[in-house]
Amino acid sequence: MPRKPLLIFLLTLFLTVLQIQWASPADGYDAEALNILSPEALGAWAGMLLLFLQVVFARRAMPVARQAAICTGLLAVYWLLANYVTFDARVASWSTYSALEIWTHVLPASIISIAICGSAWCGATWLILRQAGVKKNR
Repeated sequence: MPRKPLLIFLLTLFLTVLQIQWASPADGYDAEALNILSPEALGAWAGMLLLFLQVVFARRAMPVARQAAICTGLLAVYWLLANYVTFDARVASWSTYSALEIWTHVLPASIISIAICGSAWCGATWLILRQAGVKKNR
């Protein structure tokens, strides 16, 4: 696998795991019962999605800043939905939460973690893609 996609995939995996662990409570969590909802699995899905988008953007010769911004926005939405699903599986499944009540817990817990991890992802991806473009132009 070329270096640029591997770095973006690993960055996505790391930041997704970090963001979900940061925003979601782990009390009463049974990791064996929720393998598909583990942060690592959710990070792998996001990484594959973003690699596919990078291929599409490269074919369209989209500017690097726009690629990073679009992917960061999509990743932030993905993280918010992952936080919702994780909270629903870990906490709300034990009680009678409505969808609105879940969102009232998830949104405040997610804002800071998504902002910080999203900024880190955007900046690092911009640097990775820019470096690849600089080497390509030489």
